[in-house]
This record gives sequence, C-alpha cells and structure tokens, in this order.
Amino acid sequence: MDIEYIFAFIAVIFLVILYFIKPNRKRIKGLPVQLFAHRGLHGEGVPENTIAAFKKAYERKLGVELDVRFTLDKKVVVFHDDTLKRLCGQDIKVNELTYNELQNYNIAGTSERIPLLSDVLKVLDGMPVICEIKSNNKEPVEELCTAVANEITGYKGFICIESFDPFVVKWFRTNRPEIIRGQLSMKFCGNNRHNLSFMQAFLMTNLFVNVLSRPDFIAYRYRDNTLGYFLCRHLFKPLCVPWTIKGEKEIQEATTVYSSIIFEDM
Repeated sequence: MDIEYIFAFIAVIFLVILYFIKPNRKRIKGLPVQLFAHRGLHGEGVPENTIAAFKKAYERKLGVELDVRFTLDKKVVVFHDDTLKRLCGQDIKVNELTYNELQNYNIAGTSERIPLLSDVLKVLDGMPVICEIKSNNKEPVEELCTAVANEITGYKGFICIESFDPFVVKWFRTNRPEIIRGQLSMKFCGNNRHNLSFMQAFLMTNLFVNVLSRPDFIAYRYRDNTLGYFLCRHLFKPLCVPWTIKGEKEIQEATTVYSSIIFEDM
C-alpha cells in the first residue's frame, strides 16, 4: 500500500510539472525564415543593433533578432544593454537619459547612434523580426509592453516578441494574444545566475514560468539542456529557436536540426 501511495505521489508531481512547463497550443508550424541575425548583421566595423547592421541583414534577406527597451522619456529604442558602458564607454543607464540625450553618444567608435524601433522597422521593410523586450525589474511591464505592441502593430512583415521576463510574455498572452510570443531561457547557474535568486533561476531554467507565459515558441541557449527543457521539448514538441549560434560550423550543424535559429558570425 505504501508503494502505491509513493507511485501516486510521483505521478501527481509529474503531472504538476507538465502543467507548469506546458507551452501554448500550436498556432504556427514555424517562423517565416530559417536564419535570424542576432542584433542585426554586425561585425567588421558594423556595431550590433544599429541601422547599419539592420541594413546589411535586409540586403541579405535575413530575418533579424533585436532588443528593445525604454528611455527616460519612454521612447522605445533598440539597444541590448542596461547601460552605455560596453558600447559607448559611459556607465550610464539607458533609462536615465532621454532619446535626444542618447543621440550624443556614438556606438563602438562609429557614427552609428541608438535607433528608435520605429526607424529600424522602416529599414527592415517587412523582413521577419524577433523583438526581444528588455524589461526593468524595478518597474511594472505594462507601459513598456503597451508601447512595443503599439509600435509593431501594422508592421507589414512577420514580427513576434520574446523575453526572459515571463511577465512580459504573460502581458502579451493576456492583452495581445494574436501576437506570436516566445519565452527566452537558458541554464541559469553559477556565474550565469544574472542576479536571480536560487528559486528564480531554477524556475526559469526548467521553464516552470511557462505557466504564466504559455509561449508559442521556446528560445533556449544553444547546447544548454535541462530536465524542464528536455521534457517540454520532447513531450509537447513546441517550436524551438536556439540562440546564439556562432560561426559557420555551428550554423550548418544547427540548421539541420532546427527550422529557425538566431545566429552571429556567418
């Protein structure tokens, strides 16, 4: 009898796990193109997430993945980092400056400056876009999500959103369910905890946050594998978009397995 209770308990736990990691019902078979240039087609003097990088991607007819966040005056700009330190040499947070003030800083020693999302979408002119939303954990996500949703509405090509923040993805699930949404994750451990608590890292790593976001696709770091991701991938068979594939050898390898990838250094 005790063994029966143990098996029943294990079965219940397994069903709870499945409930939490379950993605959305399948709405799309795949993304429109196989190759998405990570932060545009950058390198060789062309900085990431710039108009020049997106022009190069457009010329090659590649999809792009880009990052968006708020400025102080609530403009949606395309920039990956919280601060200007890595790319502009100034330890100032992006959300501490207005868009006009940001135009005083060149990116990586070039003439490129931080662009508005609206200007980038004009350059991409209908090419497929994965828009990663960078939230601020000190502020509610509603205002940023609303602004991004308004910016991408009417884009004449395919455009979807993704985020590490499950509350961002949840907002789109609740308020703009017609927009395809992806849950970003990776194996958060050791130095890669990114200021997450142990429990937050565990839930993110194993995709338990899917209970909030119910994503249409999973964007997981290439070669990372965890129990939650394994179960989600093999039992529910969601659309998976690995990131970031680097170099020709990895690109060739990944494109034999995945219908779409996010890549660099082609």
